[in-house]
Parts: sequence; C-alpha cells; structure tokens
Amino acid sequence: MLGQYRQLFSAKGSAAFTLAGIVARYPMGMYGVSILLLIFDTSGSYATAGLVAAVGLIAMAVCAPLVGRLVDRYGQARVVVPATVTSVAACTGTVLCAQYGAPAWAIYVTYAFSATCPFVGTMARARWLRIYRDQPDMMHTANSFERVVDEVVFVSGPAAAGLLCGAIGPAAGLYTANALLLIGTLLFAAQRATEPVPVAIEEGQKRGRLMVPHIASTIAFFPILGLGVGAMELATVTYVSLHSSRSYSGIFLALIPFGACLSGLFYGTLKLKGDIRRRTLAVTAIHCACMLPAPLLIGGNLVLFGMWTFLVGAANAPTVITTLGLLQELTPEERMNEGMSIVDGSLMGGQAIGLSAAGAIATYRGGTVGFLIVSAAGLLTLLIAAAGARWWSAGKTAPVRVSMEKSAAD
Repeated sequence: MLGQYRQLFSAKGSAAFTLAGIVARYPMGMYGVSILLLIFDTSGSYATAGLVAAVGLIAMAVCAPLVGRLVDRYGQARVVVPATVTSVAACTGTVLCAQYGAPAWAIYVTYAFSATCPFVGTMARARWLRIYRDQPDMMHTANSFERVVDEVVFVSGPAAAGLLCGAIGPAAGLYTANALLLIGTLLFAAQRATEPVPVAIEEGQKRGRLMVPHIASTIAFFPILGLGVGAMELATVTYVSLHSSRSYSGIFLALIPFGACLSGLFYGTLKLKGDIRRRTLAVTAIHCACMLPAPLLIGGNLVLFGMWTFLVGAANAPTVITTLGLLQELTPEERMNEGMSIVDGSLMGGQAIGLSAAGAIATYRGGTVGFLIVSAAGLLTLLIAAAGARWWSAGKTAPVRVSMEKSAAD
C-alpha cells in the first residue's frame, strides 16, 4: 500500500500542492460547527443558527459551479485568490455583524457571500488529472487518496472548531478557518508548475455540455450519496441515544469515516481491470446491499450496530471514488472544474437535506425509522446506475479542444 502511494507522489510538485491543498480545505470541515456556535452564542437561538448555516450551504451549492467555470476558463491562480479574499472578508463581516448586534439580514448576506471560497479539493483532483491523465491506475489511486483526505477533513474539522470555540471564544473557529483558508489557498495557487492550463475552444466549436444524459446521470449520484450520509449521521445519533447514551454517539459516528478511510486507502492500491462503467455498476450494487436497514433487525445490539456503521462507511468510499473517476472520463476537459465543483456542492446539499429529513422523521416517527432514508438512498443510486449505464458507453466526448499554449503558438 505504501509503495503505491509513494509512487503517486513521485511526480514533481505533487507533494507541495497536496500539502498546501490540505491546509486550504481543512476549514471546510470547520465552518459548519463554527457558525452554529457563534450564532447561537450571540442570538441564543438554535433555529437562527441553523438557518444561517443553511443559507451558507445553499449559497455554496450555487456558487461552486460558477467558480469552477471561471477556473476552467481563466486558470486556478487567477480565480481562487480573489475568490478566497472575497470569502474571507465576507466571513469576517459575518463575525463582526454577529458580535456587534447588526440586523439579521446583514448576517445572512455576509455569510452568503462567503460561499465564494473555492473547492480546493476539486482543483487538486484536476492537477492529478493533468499529471496522470494517461495512467488510469495512478489516477484511480489519486482519487482514492483525495477521498480519504475529504473524510479526515470532515471528521476532524468539526472537532477542532468545537475545541477552539470552547477554549478561546465563539468566534475563534471562524477566525482560524479563515486564516487557514487564506494561507493554504495562497500557497496552493503559488504552485504554478502543476496547475492545469486552461483549455481554449477551436474556432467554430462550442464548449462541451454538462447537462447531457451520460454526464447528468453520473452527477445525479452525488446528491443521493450526500442524502444517505446526512440521514445516516442523524439516525445514528438518535439510535445510540435510544439504546444507550447520546455521549457515545460520537464513537459510532467516527466508525463511518474510519471505515471509509481504510477502504479508500486499500481501494486505491488495487490494479483494477475492465471498463469503469461496469465497475461503477458493481460497486453501486455492493453499496446498495450494505445500506439495507440492519438497525431495524438487530434491536439494540450496539456491537452489531457498530459493525454495520463501519461497513456503511467502507462501502461509501469505493462508490464515490469510482463514480468520480467515471465523471472525469465523461466530462469535457474544458469544463472539468465546473463538473467536479457541482459534485462537491451537490454532496453537501444532499447531506443537508438528509440531516433535515432524518431529523423530522426522528421527531415524529422515532429514531430508527430514519435508517429507511439511508436504505432508500442506496437503492436510488443503484437505480440511477442501471438507468444511466446505457448512456455511459456513448459518453466519450470528441477532441474538439486545443490548449491555450497551442493557441498562443498558432
């Protein structure tokens, strides 16, 4: 396993942009908890805090593809620096508005503008694609590594934010996240040697389309996967609270990303053969089977429940990795960042919907019923795969593009 990842980082400049990218994307795991704690501390209302956080998620889902489109056209460094500065300034404005009693609309507006922060993980994947475009095995390993980084960020980030807010003050989480985002993004943008060259369109040609059946059916996976993750988190808390103590729920929540990290690392070392379309169908079928509502059958056995949560996480990582690889193969090169930004935004949006839906079900129907959403999400991904498979085989886009460098030379 170590040898495979050592080979991955043998490419010149790969370690530098990866380290900078980890610093820049770590705040993505901190913002949610930090804004909740700050707004609750200043307003005394969880409802207000949740609404502000929801506004931020919606704004991010809208902004992410727009920022990705600009990156595709003008390059990473030219876009991410002003986008990050805007985001940090707006988020700092949110903190000041909350602390000094500004009108509620000012908090919503400033936090919405903070959604311009770029998804550095998306741009890191684009750099790996530039380096290993003609080496599918290495690109598979790169996607697996990036998925593991995502899991680590979104597990440890909230904990770090909570500790900072508790030890220093309610604004400490957002201030720290802003500083990390700004420093990490500037360092990432400075790594110009590995930055993908923006793609120009040949004369008389149009930019490739994203909302065509073979691409749209692939993108559709991700909000459903996010829905399942969000519902799983909320349902796990309510299940553990019902059968033991809520204080233990963190242990079971941690088993999900722990399973995803281990399976993602192992999956990235496999030398996979065969067509990625068939592989997507296979991993989706396994994912669906693992999502079956085991808690409804095992009663209050927390040992079995812990094994199931680990299995759910372990099944999730290969599904995301393989589906993302399929999307990279199908998406036109000149719209790659935009396409992958839609993926990140839809995952977050789906997770928010899953949390809300499972919360409503837990309130009115009981905690364990929320696991039916998890199972439904697993089944829906399999149905999407079955429906989309007939389009994927025709999904290769024609090579109608030339690089900026070639255009300049011509």
